[in-house]
Amino acid sequence: MQEMAEYSRSDDPLPDHLQRLRNHERVELIMSFYRGLKIFRELSRRSHTPSYGIRFEGLDQLIETHLRLVKDTCHKLFRESKRGEADRILQAFFDMYFGVLFHILLKAKENLRLRESYNVQRLEGLLNDLRKTRPAAGLPVGIRQLFGRLALEFQRDSKELAGEMAGARFMFNQLEKIFNRIIQVYGESATIIRSLYCQKDFFAELFPSRGIDRLFGKIYRKNGPTEAYLFLGFDFLRSGHVAEASESFAQAIRVAKAQRMPRKRLQELCDTYRNRTIAQLSGPGHSMLAFRLRLRELESQPAFRWLAGDHPNYRERTVER
Repeated sequence: MQEMAEYSRSDDPLPDHLQRLRNHERVELIMSFYRGLKIFRELSRRSHTPSYGIRFEGLDQLIETHLRLVKDTCHKLFRESKRGEADRILQAFFDMYFGVLFHILLKAKENLRLRESYNVQRLEGLLNDLRKTRPAAGLPVGIRQLFGRLALEFQRDSKELAGEMAGARFMFNQLEKIFNRIIQVYGESATIIRSLYCQKDFFAELFPSRGIDRLFGKIYRKNGPTEAYLFLGFDFLRSGHVAEASESFAQAIRVAKAQRMPRKRLQELCDTYRNRTIAQLSGPGHSMLAFRLRLRELESQPAFRWLAGDHPNYRERTVER
């Protein structure tokens, strides 16, 4: 597949079935990271609420259900990366930094477990019960001093837990910035972008009011989700999915208007992806003819004519009627 060849040109060549597996893992990594980040921030906000602090069960589920997958996938994809120097360094640093964060959260989880199972209030209640059932003189010598030392230990652990969570919040914020940069390389892969688009319901829940547009905005930093929808539109058109292509082009127009992108810039982007698709189909076979026929079908729609406009390159390469 062409999109696989494009994406793998900076990595070691892989057989198609292994490349498909890698792309699936990349999509899972993106979904798990942002989902884990959102859940962590929700838990972190609760930790500042006296009535509903962060609990062992919530942090344990976050770690085992979401963050462990991120850690393991990073080890697999980033440690042996063969991409360009800057991308390789960022990926290796993210892998190491996320591993440190993961172990900090493991430690915080154990502190939570101890605090919930063996807390000061429980021990104080036990001593109060003992005072009620037997004379104070019957208590072992030094029990009050032992309780005092134990209380100080619990207070120290609570402060340590607060510090661990504050450190984790800072690290997650930095990791998000690095990850946003790393995933920009996936903008070259139609397989990954199409797979992410198929998960638009997931991202609609993850990013309320923004949805998949927010993720596409991170991948295509210069032109935002408009570029993603143009990329998808021509990819759908090339593979014979005319209805999906038409929907993607309509989305490109919608987002471009919302972004107040100049129409000329939108038309230039459209022409760029159109020319790129034609160049990819320029080899022998019937794929070019089939693409031109589908393109002619779309050209009859007013929305597509508005999108393509009267750009000189478009007039020169317009489909013959």
